[in-house]
Amino acid sequence: MGIFRKKSPEPETPDSHLTFFTVSGANYFRTITREVFAEMGLEVHVQPGHAVDDSGREFGFWNVATACADQPQSVWRDLIREHLQRVLAGFDGPDPFDILDPADVARQTFARLYDEASVPGIDGYPHREFAPGIVEMIALDLPDTVSVFSHNNADKFGGFGALRTQGIANLRGLEVEKLETLPAPGGGSFTALLGESVYTASRALLLPDLASDLMGKRVREEFGWLMSVPNRNQVVWHIIEDATVIPAVNGMARFAAMGYSDSPTPVSPHVFWWNGTSYEQLTEVSDDGGLAIRVSPAFQAVLESITADR
Repeated sequence: MGIFRKKSPEPETPDSHLTFFTVSGANYFRTITREVFAEMGLEVHVQPGHAVDDSGREFGFWNVATACADQPQSVWRDLIREHLQRVLAGFDGPDPFDILDPADVARQTFARLYDEASVPGIDGYPHREFAPGIVEMIALDLPDTVSVFSHNNADKFGGFGALRTQGIANLRGLEVEKLETLPAPGGGSFTALLGESVYTASRALLLPDLASDLMGKRVREEFGWLMSVPNRNQVVWHIIEDATVIPAVNGMARFAAMGYSDSPTPVSPHVFWWNGTSYEQLTEVSDDGGLAIRVSPAFQAVLESITADR
């Protein structure tokens, strides 16, 4: 079943590093970026996901590339230049981890979910696996950007565990921007929390309490729930109660795949099931953009139990 919306009659393969671009789009972005660096007097070595200047400073592409992806190519050069000016000013300015006091850091710390493949040098940052292909990291929210805690900075402010506890508490304090209940083809429904905050998807870390607080849904521990985070502005779930979980899986799979492929800030195209101890991936995307549901023995047992209750 093909589910990815085609951008053109002959869609190109997505770039392996800047996944919201096609290969040719990403290469064009890298070319323009190199030219802007040169215009600013910097010679850089351009890698697929970042650039390095002669002094060893590394410039990540992800944030500015996502900004460009939403705009016509005619304005990319200006966007890149403005971004680099801010980054260079940051290099020359004080490190926020050195100037903020512990109280400010506590207020501005959030647990945040990332596509594992999108984080270069991930071993340099404290993190844990949230679901297959998705990692939880600790972010410091700043006026113009987000800075991820390195191991050294995390140790400076109490360590990963203490920062994660604060980051989860701050996620709980975020406003609910838009909550939708979406019908699943064939019956049942699933819930989507949508928002402009860069931390919307990270509220998946609050499940199942998030569903209880917003929808009054109580989890049956023997069944668990479904979850997906297509991009940083969406988190989707379905609390398993009855046989409507079957159409819900299919509906969520389509929603997740579309939300992932259409966003410049993707996280994961997959649907996951909480099996009581961890998230288990239920979907697979084939090379032709098709979708398959894979059922493990444990999830099959849940389906059989639900069917027996009917």
